[in-house]
Amino acid sequence: MAVLLSLFGVLLILGTPIAIAMVAAAGSVIWMDDIPLTIVAQRILAGLQSFPLLAVPLFTLAGSLMNETGISTRLFAFTRAIVGHIRGGLAQTAVVGNVFLAGISGSSVADTAATTRVLVPQLEQAGYSRAFGAALACCGGTLGPIIPPSILMVIYAWQANVSLGKLFIAGVVPGLLMAFALSVVIAVIARIRRYPTSGAFSLAVLWKAFLDASWALLMPVIIIIGFRLGAVTATEIAGVAVLYSLLVGFFVYRTLSWRQIPAILRNTARETGVILIIAGAAAPFSWILGVEQAPQLVVQAITAITTQPWAVLLILNLALLVAGMFVETIAIMVILVPILIPLLSAAGIDLVHFGVILLVNLVLGQLTPPVGVLLFVSMTIAKVSLSALVRELWPFLLGLVAALALITYLPGLSLWLPSVLGP
Repeated sequence: MAVLLSLFGVLLILGTPIAIAMVAAAGSVIWMDDIPLTIVAQRILAGLQSFPLLAVPLFTLAGSLMNETGISTRLFAFTRAIVGHIRGGLAQTAVVGNVFLAGISGSSVADTAATTRVLVPQLEQAGYSRAFGAALACCGGTLGPIIPPSILMVIYAWQANVSLGKLFIAGVVPGLLMAFALSVVIAVIARIRRYPTSGAFSLAVLWKAFLDASWALLMPVIIIIGFRLGAVTATEIAGVAVLYSLLVGFFVYRTLSWRQIPAILRNTARETGVILIIAGAAAPFSWILGVEQAPQLVVQAITAITTQPWAVLLILNLALLVAGMFVETIAIMVILVPILIPLLSAAGIDLVHFGVILLVNLVLGQLTPPVGVLLFVSMTIAKVSLSALVRELWPFLLGLVAALALITYLPGLSLWLPSVLGP
């Protein structure tokens, strides 16, 4: 196990793509132990042969289809009609809009890109700095994997063998808490910097914006109701989401054409390929960790320090925040979840609750260099420097860390809604 982790760390430092680093490290250890290298291919195939994983490309396709219909513009117009009249209202629009956008795409990268393209130019015209808008877009994008549907939730539910329906519902309140934390930070900054309002409140404008966005707003409702009634599985509801997206794009908004479909399918295949290649590459890596009894060693190491659930969660939060700074989110999940499950069971920590904690940690890792993918997406589109972006980012990051602390130590925030809506 020491050789495996050392090789993996060296390859990452050398800039090797993470999937190749995992396969190379695992293959090297297997070769050193005189095990046939065919086991690498077998473990990769076995790791991907899972029915729930079919939801990943389908949810990705549904999000791509809905984004191509121009719904992000409609959603931000709707949220601007709600909160635009307050001080810093245009910035608040980014947060409220991402709450709705998260219920459609399930992708932090897609939501960050959409927010940066649509709102950053508007924020700059209204007197906000471009770096502030880019930082806000990054942080708003973190809501994507927390508020259902979520591709990362699909992968965690598969790894931890928990109900995806419960996990989806469990993310709603924590996602809203994160949005509230961002809104509080905006309110404080807006008062200090005296940011403007975006016009007076108008019920007529709000109603018109709601009608324009209503079809997009129905998608998360359909997903939650489908799970609540038990009428469909996770994979089936993803298929329903794709069909709904096609119908809305072609016949309701009429912004989708057949000429766009090949490009959408190519993008979906590319994004899905990245996710599944990492998930498959992690399978032989995780297999070696399992053979070497890494889960038992982790349990022994942490329980030697403490057996208190609150202290275990504190250690895991710190470790995940650090890991998220250096390792890609899906790789962390696929490698660590099987290792941590025995520890969580020994500490009496609910796996659905921990799933939400894990996802919040991972999205915060997307905001921190050197592997802060959301930073690079936003700074590239907004054309701002990383240093300027980070200067504007830290107040929002503190707000999100405070939300993480509440989510960690108030499990009812994650578990109350599933208990109410569950069977």
